[in-house]
Amino acid sequence: MDFPEGPRVSFRGKEVHMNAKEFFAALFDLAFERFVTIQLTGLVYALALAVGGIYALFAVVGAFEASAGLGVLTLLVLAPLGFLLYAVAVRVGLEALVSLIRIAENTREIRDALRKEKA
Repeated sequence: MDFPEGPRVSFRGKEVHMNAKEFFAALFDLAFERFVTIQLTGLVYALALAVGGIYALFAVVGAFEASAGLGVLTLLVLAPLGFLLYAVAVRVGLEALVSLIRIAENTREIRDALRKEKA
């Protein structure tokens, strides 16, 4: 049975990707030997931006219901500024998470290399 290709990710200049079978095997790996977070980061970021956009839209509608002046202020200044700050915070958080995972992967590679060297 053929599985479609999974998400493609660049890691240390090399393209890394999992097919669907490998992705789901890693997803349900109860020992947490393999990471799927890097493959899901783009999707999580896109969903977070969509949620932030919807929230900004509701903020504008709510502000216009309160008063026209507040609605214009929210439309032109507050909603875009809030969305931008939210997007930056989400991006920084996801980048920090990916960095931690890459550190763990690199540490595992070093550990495995040292074990092979001792053997």
